[in-house]
Amino acid sequence: MRPRPDKADPSACDGVPPADRRNGRRLMLASLVWAIVFVSSTWLLESASGPTGIAAWVIAGVCTALGLVALAMFRRFLLDADELTRRIQLEGVAFGFGAGLLFSLTYGLFNDAGAPDVSITHAGTVLIVGYMAGVLRATRQYR
Repeated sequence: MRPRPDKADPSACDGVPPADRRNGRRLMLASLVWAIVFVSSTWLLESASGPTGIAAWVIAGVCTALGLVALAMFRRFLLDADELTRRIQLEGVAFGFGAGLLFSLTYGLFNDAGAPDVSITHAGTVLIVGYMAGVLRATRQYR
């Protein structure tokens, strides 16, 4: 583990090491590209005149491949991160997982009680929002 740079260190902004900042930017770019392709693919495949057959499978495959690239960028970010950044990310992932699990398991009860059916992508949205909330909370707590 490399030591955390001092806040006065000009190579770090707000105490974040340059490698963490660089890997974070790569992760955000990969995630943004995947999110745009995911939303576009969902819209295209759910439209009445959308592609079918092999074209639909190719669209889903490309979207999945871009998601794997974003996941690889997240792994790289964590592997190169210092201990504090890892802890903050772990808390974000843990909170997001808990929120997504709670939503996934309990929404069925609300559905049985009369709530409308929702797409499985709603659970993913809850995971992402929970992750972001966990990271923000941990960042405020530790930095």
